[in-house]
Amino acid sequence: MASIRKRERLKPGKAPSVSWEARITRKGHPALSKSFDTKKEAIAWATEQEAVIVRGGKVSRSLEKTTVAAAIKEYIEANTPKPDEKAVKAVVSATPEKPEESAKKTSKKYLSAAKKYTLDALSHHLGEYSIEKLTRNLIASFLDQLSNTEIPAPANRTKIHPLFDGGRRRTYSEGTCRKYYFALKTALEWHAAKYDYQLGNRFDQEHVPSAWLNPRERRLEDGEEAKLLEACSGMYKSPEGWRLFIRWASWSAMRSGEIVGMRWDEIDFDNSFIKIPKEREKTRNGRQVPLFGVLMEIMKRLQEMKNPDDPRVFWMLPASVSNVGVGFRRIVKRAGLTDLHVHDLRHEATARLFERTQLQTMEIALITGHTELKTLSRYANLRPKLLADKIDEGIDQLKNRKKVQAADEEGDEDGEKDKETTSSSVANLQPVPPEPLPQAIEG
Repeated sequence: MASIRKRERLKPGKAPSVSWEARITRKGHPALSKSFDTKKEAIAWATEQEAVIVRGGKVSRSLEKTTVAAAIKEYIEANTPKPDEKAVKAVVSATPEKPEESAKKTSKKYLSAAKKYTLDALSHHLGEYSIEKLTRNLIASFLDQLSNTEIPAPANRTKIHPLFDGGRRRTYSEGTCRKYYFALKTALEWHAAKYDYQLGNRFDQEHVPSAWLNPRERRLEDGEEAKLLEACSGMYKSPEGWRLFIRWASWSAMRSGEIVGMRWDEIDFDNSFIKIPKEREKTRNGRQVPLFGVLMEIMKRLQEMKNPDDPRVFWMLPASVSNVGVGFRRIVKRAGLTDLHVHDLRHEATARLFERTQLQTMEIALITGHTELKTLSRYANLRPKLLADKIDEGIDQLKNRKKVQAADEEGDEDGEKDKETTSSSVANLQPVPPEPLPQAIEG
């Protein structure tokens, strides 16, 4: 039952200050109390807390006492490996011949460096707010302001590198705002579950930032793939490895991290498929990629280049995705191309599956690893000429089918006519009755 009482605080030489204290005591729940400037506010707060208890929820003062910065800090510490855990992880990574056992020993997922950077930025911008003050409207306002904020140039940058378009003005994209939103949501939900309190509707946003507001539609134009393969000759380390990587990426629809991390023990040559483990797959589901003609041809060349001391198939390329991206930018620049990213090769491969195969959308999704068909639908921007050729081909097939059907029907009609002619001929062959004998002449 809630109780409201008036409290006065004496101040020497001044009029006493008045406040109203709301106190709630319920069996099975911690005692709660909070002071307000007016009695109306105290009653409203007490009514809200009691309603939560009646609905079966649990109440806590953690929302008021804990700042966003403190919650994020605790979340980071709980999801960062301790020194002894790092040592175990190092030992496990040194035994690559047993990936299944390694996955079991390191099954706990820790925060990546990028995720920590995002959480640190959130702590910087919103850390002073208590969780109670971090309302739904405040979160929406922060995301809106972030999307219009110019990204500052690195403090240590002395010049603009020719491989990077670093001179243009950039703001945080919708995809980045989405990452900030879900990073904050994950951290606070973890903290709320640990200390047993409710976050309410703080993250019931009607318009969560979109991950694909302006998706790239860059495809390889005629002759561009040949230019890329030719430009690989200028790479200092393993030009042939880069050629095979570009061809593989533009046909397999695998992500660059999945390609450079691919191992020989994940390839089933008997059944012609590659098994991508969930630990290296973006959606953490794992999937299988079929080895069809072009990929099998590339795989045979990779087998000739196989390194017995390295389990990776593309051992000649960097294991880091960012380093692969830098290398690909060098190739693009040397080839004289513009606005082409390494991930665009995955888009090219997916579009080829739509253009050059009879696979259904769901079948393509199983190969590419897309979990939302809405996302995959953007890959169906096929070449108009190829679509026209397919339509013409379908029309020709329909015409030929009708011709065959008409010929069959005409043959059936001719057969019926032959039957009628035969019947009439048989009728004409009926025996002619004999002429009557002449009567005897009377004598």
